[in-house]
Amino acid sequence: MLEAIKTFSRGRLQTTVTEEKTIKDFLELGTENDEAPDDASWTKTEAGWKMVTDDVYLSAPIHECHGQCYGFEKERDAWIKPKLTFFSAAEARPGYNTRSASEYHDVDAVLLEKVRHLARMIKSSKKTVVYAGAGLSTAAGISDYATSRRGQPDIEGQHEAKAKTYRSPMCAQPTLSHRVLVGLQRAGYLQRIIQQNHDGLPQKAGMPQHVVNEIHGALHSPDNPVVPMSGSLREDLFADLLDCEITSDLTIAVGTSLCGMNADRVVSTPAAKAPRRAIGSVVIGLQRTALDEIATLRIFATCDETFALLAELLALDDVPAANPEGTFFSPPVLQNAKEKKQYLLSGLRYDSMGSALGREINPRLLKLDLRPGAKLVIPTGVYKGASGYVDGYDREGNPRCLFRINLKKDGSVKAPRTLVLGTWWLQAAYDGLVTQLPVVNFPDADRNSPASRKLRALVDAY
Repeated sequence: MLEAIKTFSRGRLQTTVTEEKTIKDFLELGTENDEAPDDASWTKTEAGWKMVTDDVYLSAPIHECHGQCYGFEKERDAWIKPKLTFFSAAEARPGYNTRSASEYHDVDAVLLEKVRHLARMIKSSKKTVVYAGAGLSTAAGISDYATSRRGQPDIEGQHEAKAKTYRSPMCAQPTLSHRVLVGLQRAGYLQRIIQQNHDGLPQKAGMPQHVVNEIHGALHSPDNPVVPMSGSLREDLFADLLDCEITSDLTIAVGTSLCGMNADRVVSTPAAKAPRRAIGSVVIGLQRTALDEIATLRIFATCDETFALLAELLALDDVPAANPEGTFFSPPVLQNAKEKKQYLLSGLRYDSMGSALGREINPRLLKLDLRPGAKLVIPTGVYKGASGYVDGYDREGNPRCLFRINLKKDGSVKAPRTLVLGTWWLQAAYDGLVTQLPVVNFPDADRNSPASRKLRALVDAY
C-alpha cells in the first residue's frame, strides 16, 4: 500500500460524471409506456420504500403485461396494466436470467377476464401440464428464493396474509392452489405436474403420484433425493419432462421465476409453438420473468386467488376440502385397513426390483412390508443398493426409513440417514400406476428371479 501511495500520480486520474438517480429511474418510469403521474413521490420507511401515490403501473410492452393473447389481442389492448404493489431494486434470483424482485398485481376486473381466458384454454387443451415453482408453496409457509418482501408491507401499507410457518417443510400442509390442482386432475383437465418443489404438497392434497414428476428431487421419496444446483436430473424424470415438452399443448407456469433452468423448456417450447399449433403457455406470479414476452397469457396475481377464481369458473365439483387442524392426508389403502396391518401390502404387480410387471401370465407378485423393523433396499437412483429398515412413522403416518448411506464413492465410509416415504406411494403401489417403487424389501431366500438376483448384487456392491 505504501508503494502505491509513493507512486501516485494526478495524471492518471480520470474525469468522472456524477449521475443522480431516483426510485423512478430504477422502475424505468418516464418512458413512453409510463402510466404513472409526474408527481409520484416516495418516502423511506423502516420496512422499505413506500409510494405516496398508488398510480404506478408496470412500464413494459403490452404483451409482457398481459401475454400475446392470440385471438383476443384487441380485448387485451384495452386492459389496464398490472399495478406495482412492492418495489425492490434487487434481482429475484441473483446469478440467473432473472428480473427484479418487485411485485405487480392485475386490477380485479382484468384478473377476472384473464382467468376466464385461462379456463377457456384449459377446456380446449388436449394435454395440460402445470410447471410448479416455489411460489406455489409460499402460502403453505415454505419460503422461496425470489421473494424480497418477506413480511414487509406493500406500497399501500398492506401486509401479506401471514402463512403459518414450520421448522421443517415436511410439516407444511397443502394450500387452496394445491387442492384446486387436484380438482383439475379429477375433472380430466390436468395431465401432469412438473414439480420443482420438494415438499410433496400436491400429493398431500390428494394428487396421485403418477401425475407428479418431481424433477428436482423429493423429500418423501428415498430414491429421488433433492438435486443440488450443480447436480444432474434423473434420466427417467427428464425423459418424461421432454415428452411433456413435445406433447403438451398448454403449460401453466405457477409461482416460478423461470430464470433459465433446464426444465423451463416445458414452458418455452409450447409458447414458441402457440402461433402455429398449440395453445401455448400461461405464466402466473407476482414478479416479472424472462418468458413473459412469449407467454400466451400472463397473469399477475397470487396462486391462491387465481386458482380460487379458476375453480369457480370451471365449476369444479371435486376439489378436496382442507384437512382440519391436526389431521393429515391418508390414502384410501390405509384408511380401509386395520392397525399396523395397513402397512403390509400384498399382491402388487411389481418385481423384486420394484419395477412394474408387464403382461406376464401368472407372475409372482410382490409384497411390500413397511411395518416397524422391516428390512428395506433402495433399488434405483443415487442411493441404489443402500439397505435399511423402517424406524417408525412421522406425525402424518409416513414411514421413517433409516438407511446406511455412503459418504464416500468407494463405500468405505457410511452413515445412518433417515429418509421418509410418503404414504401416497403405498396407494400408487396398490393401484399399480407408477413404473418404479422407491423402496422394496430385501428379497426372501426362496426368490431367485433375475430381479431378485439383481437386487442382491446391488446391495453387495453398495
